[in-house]
Amino acid sequence: MAPVKISHVVSFSSQDPKYPVENLLNPDRQRGPWLSCPQDKSGQLKLELQLERAVPIGYIHVGNCGCAFLQIDVGRSSWSLDRPFVTLLPATMLMSLADSKQGKNRSGVRMFKDDDFLAPASGESWDRLRLTCSQPFTRHQSFGLAFLRVCSSVDALDDLMVDPSALVSSGLSQGSSNASESDPSPWMANPSIRRTFFPDPQTSTKEISKLKTLLKQLQPGTLGRSARMVLSAARRAPPASVASPKNNPEEPGPSHPDSAEPRPEEQNPENDVGKRKRQKVQARR
Repeated sequence: MAPVKISHVVSFSSQDPKYPVENLLNPDRQRGPWLSCPQDKSGQLKLELQLERAVPIGYIHVGNCGCAFLQIDVGRSSWSLDRPFVTLLPATMLMSLADSKQGKNRSGVRMFKDDDFLAPASGESWDRLRLTCSQPFTRHQSFGLAFLRVCSSVDALDDLMVDPSALVSSGLSQGSSNASESDPSPWMANPSIRRTFFPDPQTSTKEISKLKTLLKQLQPGTLGRSARMVLSAARRAPPASVASPKNNPEEPGPSHPDSAEPRPEEQNPENDVGKRKRQKVQARR
């Protein structure tokens, strides 16, 4: 699980100036909780947060500070303002009626994961969180959250994994402006480069099927992004015979010493020209 940073606060309904909502942006600094305004007796708090990127949410770690119920809805920053959010975590009790009235267990900690999330929102990518905190049992104390941590079900390594051909394409697009217009990429004719970055697809699907079966055993259900990337890389892998230098006459190897270096007489063609001139002079004499 990769932690997801909360970028900024979009909106909120209430806050205590001593314990503002910005305290939730960096839970590791422990600046204090986010609490409702002491004059606010509505018994409900609303907060909308922007994540640094759209990700599928794997779990949410919540530190309570007097809330009786918590509901989390999700959405996307690209949506229109009038589009309703989707409920990820339905209203969940954090404090009982007795604890709320007696002021006990105000600082409990809960961790919500996939099993707690509703199916329509679970597994999709979101970059907006809308939290609704409520305390209907008592109106004499401020309430809110001590901290909030969001983690994605996609590992950080998956975000860095990209298709090698995409890297090559981006490199070509960047280098084309600096290269000559008549021949922008002469290295494309090199067989070794083509085998490395543009391999021929495998025609046999037997090994691919075995690999897919193995990945399903390791990860039951729908294959994740990591598994799909592994299958994609396997389909692009070149055949073993292509990588062998013995079967590739275009590249000189240890068995072709003559093609690696020119012969001594080929290295100095000026010696042959001088020799022919001397022979002509001797013939005239």
